[in-house]
Amino acid sequence: MPLENVTIGRVCLHEVHRRPDAGPQIRPSYGRGLLELNDNAMAAFRSRVVAAFKTNAQCMDMSIREHGAGSAIELGAAIVGVPGHDFAQRSQVFADALANAQTSRQIPGGLMVVFDGTLGNPATTFFGLMKAELHEGFIKTNDLQAQFVNDLFLSPKTKLYKIGLFVSDGVNPRPALPGGWRAVVYDSAMTASQRDNAATYFYSNFLGLDIPRNAAQQVKKFFEETKSFIKGANLPPNEKVDLYNGLYSYLKLDRGNTIQTSVFAQTYMQGDLSDDYLQHMRQLRFPTEAIAKDIGELTGVLKWRKLRFPRAITLVGPPDAVRDLVTVDTVDGERGAKWTQITIRGELQSQE
Repeated sequence: MPLENVTIGRVCLHEVHRRPDAGPQIRPSYGRGLLELNDNAMAAFRSRVVAAFKTNAQCMDMSIREHGAGSAIELGAAIVGVPGHDFAQRSQVFADALANAQTSRQIPGGLMVVFDGTLGNPATTFFGLMKAELHEGFIKTNDLQAQFVNDLFLSPKTKLYKIGLFVSDGVNPRPALPGGWRAVVYDSAMTASQRDNAATYFYSNFLGLDIPRNAAQQVKKFFEETKSFIKGANLPPNEKVDLYNGLYSYLKLDRGNTIQTSVFAQTYMQGDLSDDYLQHMRQLRFPTEAIAKDIGELTGVLKWRKLRFPRAITLVGPPDAVRDLVTVDTVDGERGAKWTQITIRGELQSQE
């Protein structure tokens, strides 16, 4: 979600501390007013925000789950139009909310940055909630010495920050909640292929957002969780090979426009295995209804089937070729060991 024509209005800074090993939660340290930045500093802050949303790999549109009294979007929408001194005072609630969301001592402390502004053309209002972690570094002094500090944040190379951006629809001065707002999150831990790497405490517990349940992401989850079930199933290796082949065929080769757990189980599984699989998917709260078969997030994954063996021996081929030409059997080897017998219905064409 590239941001265009971004202007930054007010910025406030508060500090949230790591939870202690024992005892009560440490209360956040609150900034006393708006952050005073000169033109260069404000331009640098703006550039960090714009850079975060430059590509889709580490940011994602989210669905707004919580929008009632006390939610992040309700509190943020309420302070957008208030005067500066009220903006600073009322922004303290976000530091409290982030501290409450960080339920594990493993989550580092950091700075809660609350800011607002406009973007787009015509300009529309937004407010942002950023957690910026502190890191170490050296500062050059005037006498060409260096001073070591451990409280740097938002330096150009660091990725130690997360941002929740709430953008109004630009139609109404005070858009209705949640329909008049769009939410997008940046998290450096997230990638295009691993959306679940985004920190749950930040986007869900703190911001009240959910990863949208679009078809491509649901199909990817279906693939990953079905693979996990097959891997853990108490089955002979050759039967697992057949199930993996079935999974690839169902997603890539089957001409249907939807996927459904019950259809996959009925087609490729029998008896108790089918029941166990459906129970496994229900426990993960995977939808039982049909889902549009969008394999956009699996294109590279479904291109090849790989069968790995000891000492880096790997058999690789297109899923349909592996299904049609390769047979895998487990046979008794020397000294009671189990070996794998592979039959390929075709001649060796070349070797290196």
